Amino acid sequence: MARESVADAVRLPGHLARPLAILLEFLVCGEESATHAFGDSLIRSSPEDEHACLAAMARDEEVHAWLIHQWLDRLGHAPAEVDRMASRRFFMRLQTRDRALHFARIAGLDTSVCRLLSQLVQSAALAPYEGLVSGLARIRSDEVRHVSVSRAFALRLGMSRADLSAVATDIEAQLLTLMRPAEPAMRLLTGSGLRIGRILHGEMATT
Repeated sequence: MARESVADAVRLPGHLARPLAILLEFLVCGEESATHAFGDSLIRSSPEDEHACLAAMARDEEVHAWLIHQWLDRLGHAPAEVDRMASRRFFMRLQTRDRALHFARIAGLDTSVCRLLSQLVQSAALAPYEGLVSGLARIRSDEVRHVSVSRAFALRLGMSRADLSAVATDIEAQLLTLMRPAEPAMRLLTGSGLRIGRILHGEMATT
């Protein structure tokens, strides 16, 4: 999968490579932050019976970050639209010593990421690049599983479903502010007028 995905990234024409690079720059900051969260912050504060699950999720995020970096290297673009330091600060601010809140934030963030990835997986513009789309779909599949696990942990720790929803809404609003510069890139790749805010809210474009 990785080899085909990377080969497809090389084949992307410039009018697709640049907008995809913009979106991937946002995503890679999230994957790197999640690797740290699952592999360090949460494990240290979690009971031993959760360690294996959290470590597995951290490994997923490491693979995602590695693959996205491979794509970015092949795309050959350093998008000016992305402030990587601002992105890193956003993702690092999601961490908290309140484990229930931390898991709730992860669930909210990963839900939004899944929605963004779904748009790319369904993109007619990217459809000819099957290896790349397969790689994006694999990341989305892992993130769907992370959402389920994180929600379960948050509920086990006393977070109510209403609280989970409120946290997700807050994350969605913050992510929308962060990703506004990526609006034109998302529109170009999806071929639709669907704004990022509506995507994060769960609406889907038809391409």
